Amino acid sequence: MGKRKHIVNVMFTLLLLGVFALTAIFVAVLGAQVYRSSAEKMQANFDTRTSLVYIAEKVRQSTGTNFEVRDAGGRPALVITEGYDNGQAYETWIYAYDGKLCETTITAGSRMAPGSGQAIMDMKSMDFEVDGSLVKITSVNDAGDEESLTLSRRS
Repeated sequence: MGKRKHIVNVMFTLLLLGVFALTAIFVAVLGAQVYRSSAEKMQANFDTRTSLVYIAEKVRQSTGTNFEVRDAGGRPALVITEGYDNGQAYETWIYAYDGKLCETTITAGSRMAPGSGQAIMDMKSMDFEVDGSLVKITSVNDAGDEESLTLSRRS
């Protein structure tokens, strides 16, 4: 009888250990999924907000007052025209192209090729509105999250 009790105790202990191991694995897998989801959301939020801040700083740093929305490969682009001491005017184009936020500076009046811009960061799409002294920027990241920022340009 004593040997049978010993086997039951060992089996119960092994069963309890197995349940504990399965629970620990389940919690670890669940925790990893929650962490991955949180990290992806934080990255998407960072991308969206960073793109808006980047463009806002470009608008604020601009010495020019000529802002307009033009077409860049079928997508809207914010064009900031500035003149320099040599009398030459330059245009800074900011736009989303091929999944990236891009920027390029060209001589005013030159043809702009969307693929020639410098890729800044990942960005699904951008939209711009210029209304008087206000510039509205709407950004959509790869996760589909949309953020907007309206700012007043320098007079």
